This record gives sequence, structure tokens and C-alpha cells, in this order.
Amino acid sequence: MKKSINIGYEQRIEVLSVLEKKQESILKNILLGRVSSFIILILLVAFSIYTNSGAVLWFSLFPFLGFALLLIKNRKENAKLLLIQKKISTNKEELQYLKSDFSPFENGTNFIDSSHNFSHDLDVFGKGSLFQSINRTSSSESEETLAKLLQHPFVSENEILERQKGIAELTSKVEWREEFRATGKLFATQKNKTELVSGWNKEEIPGFENLKLWKFILWGIPVFMCLIFILAYFAYLPWGVAILAASIPLGLLGNKLKLINKQHSKISQFLPVLQQNSQLTKLIEDEPFESTILLEFQKKLKNKKNIASEEISELAKLTQQLDNRSNPVFAIVMNALFIWDLQYLFRLKQWLTKNENKLKYWLEAVYNIETFLSLATYSYNNPTFSQAIPSSESVIKTIKLAHPLLPNKTRIANDFETKNLQEFEIITGANMAGKSTFLRAIGINLILANCGAPVCAEFFSFNPITIFSSMRTSDSLKNNESYFYSELKRLQTIVEKLKTGEKLFVILDEILKGTNSKDKAEGSKKFVKQILKYQAAGIIATHDLSLCSLRDEFPEQIKNKYFDVEIENDQLVFDYKLKNGICSNMNAEFLMKKMGITN
Repeated sequence: MKKSINIGYEQRIEVLSVLEKKQESILKNILLGRVSSFIILILLVAFSIYTNSGAVLWFSLFPFLGFALLLIKNRKENAKLLLIQKKISTNKEELQYLKSDFSPFENGTNFIDSSHNFSHDLDVFGKGSLFQSINRTSSSESEETLAKLLQHPFVSENEILERQKGIAELTSKVEWREEFRATGKLFATQKNKTELVSGWNKEEIPGFENLKLWKFILWGIPVFMCLIFILAYFAYLPWGVAILAASIPLGLLGNKLKLINKQHSKISQFLPVLQQNSQLTKLIEDEPFESTILLEFQKKLKNKKNIASEEISELAKLTQQLDNRSNPVFAIVMNALFIWDLQYLFRLKQWLTKNENKLKYWLEAVYNIETFLSLATYSYNNPTFSQAIPSSESVIKTIKLAHPLLPNKTRIANDFETKNLQEFEIITGANMAGKSTFLRAIGINLILANCGAPVCAEFFSFNPITIFSSMRTSDSLKNNESYFYSELKRLQTIVEKLKTGEKLFVILDEILKGTNSKDKAEGSKKFVKQILKYQAAGIIATHDLSLCSLRDEFPEQIKNKYFDVEIENDQLVFDYKLKNGICSNMNAEFLMKKMGITN
């Protein structure tokens, strides 16, 4: 199945490469037309000067208009070429993903939080992480939305089912996902610019409260100035009077010049964000969705009163028009005649008055769609994964579950079940036998299940539950905390959460690693006994075989499992298969001797 996906991306690259060549040919022809129009224009002007014939100049309008139209056409066709090229790069990135190369995608290192319930332990963020394998977003805000979903995936069973339907629907929309992602990649949006845009409000542009007066001024002055310059052109007025009249709009402009400069500086930074979101919202609005959760996102963008793409596009155009003031000649002429800057500052204030409370929700809809698109692409790229089934029959039950971040060829699948709360599996095994990998496989798949994403298992049913882990506890020089104290605080948090009545799926790797073996054994047993009193279930990996004796005391609540190791032909052999019972084979002494550490 993976091979067919590979071929699918390769076929798309072939088709798009043909379109790319056609588009390049169109642009070459347009360039030839522009050059020809320009040469004809120069020749006509030169011929007019040479023959002293003004009539010939009229003919120069045709190549001038042709040049202008071809310039507009060039922009449109070049935009098409850029989109095709982004689509090609998008498909090439997915081919890299299928080879277990996640490097084209942002890895979410900035979201790493060692104090989080589980994300640091389970490789949710960072190089080669779950986030990096899923992430297909095009802005830092969309990344944050995806990160929050992975950090806090637990919701009700109904919401998980709705998420699954939305992800499944987008999984089937292959070309739409390609179009959406390529469009998002067209614009290099700077980090947190969209957050600044969504926080923009009309109060930042004071004045213009008397709408009737300002509409009269902004219409009346341009009409008055045009009339003055027409009269001066036909010698009905001296040019000195016309120039003196220009001081009226320029003086009015000077009164708000500081505000205009500030808003111009701000809005210029927003242009890529606005252009991107204008096109992305348009794609969302026009797509016929069926699942409830996608329709809810779409309704935020499109209703009888507003269509987000049109409103954002209008704001982008205002931004571009105001940006024209950067040309000093344009600024002087257009402000003298039409008070250009004030016209667009006024229209900007009107836009914010109408839309400032909606902009945030429009942008959030895009972030959420990008999050679902990322999960849908993950689903599409992993067709052998199955849909998790929310169920109250077991806390978690899996058949042939494996770690989704491992290459398909090296994955070893295992069956696993925790039927009830107040039930724990204690897993023993030699070093490198696969205990920690299995713990992370359970945790990561449970995160995916809670998110509504497919899981790396043949069968996976679960009762939606919050995850809490303690696997990578570290000391803190900043807080003057030892490794042991940091671990105790982690365990304390688990108990405190359970005392509030919260249900937890607990994943622990070597309880109390930071103390002596006797203290560790006694403390570990007491901790397990403590959490057995509450609404918790989970798995505990340990090298301490004495912890397995808890099964004698709690036969209905404790199960012993192990990963084995064999020594064959002076080599360690691991099968990475989970078995019932307690591990009897250890390998530390063998490895130390093998590596020359001991004799």
C-alpha cells in the first residue's frame, strides 16, 4: 500500500512538471509580447518626433495598452507558475516523508516542555517527533493550534468521533489538500504576524467619527482640486493659484501624517498574512464539506452577512494601495489631488469598524483547517493504520500495535490490553529489549486516538482518558532541584490529580531511579499501592523484579509482562515481543564484558 502512495506522489509530480513547462512557455510568450510592445512604442514615439506629427502619437496608445495588459497577464500567469512549483515541492516532501525523512517539516522544538503531562516523555515535539511527522501547517499560529491539540487531545467520545469524520473526509480530498498546502506555502508569513493582525482594532485609528463630514471632505476635495487644475490647464486660472490650492489637501494630510506613517508601517508587515489568508479562506468557503466539524469551521467564514475571503481580500487591496505611497512622486501627486493617504486611512478605519471582531475567528478557522489537513495527510500517508474505536469495554485494547515513528520495516507489533481502571501492567526486561519503546508506542497511539487520528495498530479500542507519564525526569540547576526530587514532584503531581477524581492512564519508566536499590524497591511498591486506590490504569517498566511481587498481593489489579533476550553464538538476540510473566534473562554483565569494560 505504501508503494501505491509513493507512485501517487510521483505521478502528481510528473503531471505538475508538464504543467510547469507549459506555464513557463506561456510566460516566455508574454515576455516576447511585452518586449515587442515596448519596441513598437519607442519606434512610434521616435517617428512622431522625427516627423513632428502629433497624430502618430495617438497610435502609440495601442502598444502602450498592450504592454500594460501583458504586464497584468504576466502577474496572473506567474502566480499560476509559482503555485504549480509549490505543488511539486509539496509532493516531493511527501516522498521524503515516506522514506522516514521528516526534515522538510517544522519539528516544534519551541513547544518542548519537560513539565508537561506527557509530551516530553513521548517525543511529541523535537527532531523526528510525532509533531514533525504530522505537521503540514503554513504559519506559526497554525503550528500552535496543532501543538495544543497534541498537548491536550483528551475530549469526549462524541467529539473524537466528529474529529475522525472530519479527518477521514479530508483524507479523501487529495488534490484539495495539495492546493491548500501549496497556497499556504506561497507566502512567507513571519512568526506571530497573524496574531498581531487578529489583535488589530479600530481604536488604533482615532478620528473619522463624523462619517458624513469626512465623506464630504474625501469626495469634495478631490473634485475641487481636479476642477482647479483643469481650469489652470486651460488658462482660466494662473498655475500659482492651483499650486496654492494644493496646500489644502496637503495641510489636511499633514495633520494626520504621524498616524498614517504608523499604520502604513504596521499594515505593510501584514500584507503576506492577508494575501495568504484571503486565498486559504476562499478555498475553504468553496469546498463542499459534509462532516459536521468541517462545516462548523466553514460557517465561521461564510454567512449571509459576510464572506471572509472577500473581506480579507479587500483589506489586502487597501494595504497594497496604501503601500503605493512609498513612491515619493506618486505620494506627492496623488495626495495633492486626491488626499490619497487619508482616503485609504479612512477606508481602513471603516473596515476595522465592520470586521475587527470577526477577523480573529476567520483566522482561527484557517488554523483549525490546517490542523485537520495535517492529520488527514498523516492518515493518507499511513493507509495500514486503523481507526481507533472509542469504547467503554476496556481502558485500552490493541492488536498488533507498534510505534508509528519507526520505519515500517523495523516495527515489531504487540497485543496489549488494560481492561479496567485500577489495573496496571508491570513490564520487566533486559536493557535494549524494547520496554521504553513499547511504553512510548502505547502513549503516542493513545494521543493519536484522542486526537481522532488513525493509530499504528491492526485494532485499537480505548476509553478516552488523560495521559500522564514519568520517563525522562531530569534535575534542574535553575530551580536547585536534584534528579530524585524532580522525580518525586512528578509522582506527587500524579497523586494530586488522582485525588481530585481525575482519571489517568499512567506511563512510568523506572520509578525512583534517583535513589538506592532498597529504597527504590520499597518506595516503588508503596507508590503503586497508593495509585491503585484511585481511578488510574497504566503500565510500569522496571528492572526491579521485586516490584512484580505485587501481583501476589493484588492478583486482579497487577499483571506481569516482559520482553525477553537470548544469547546465541555470543550475540544478543531480541525479538521485541511482549510475553506474560517475569523476565529471567538480563544482559548488563554480558554487554560490559562484550564492550571490554569488564573481564
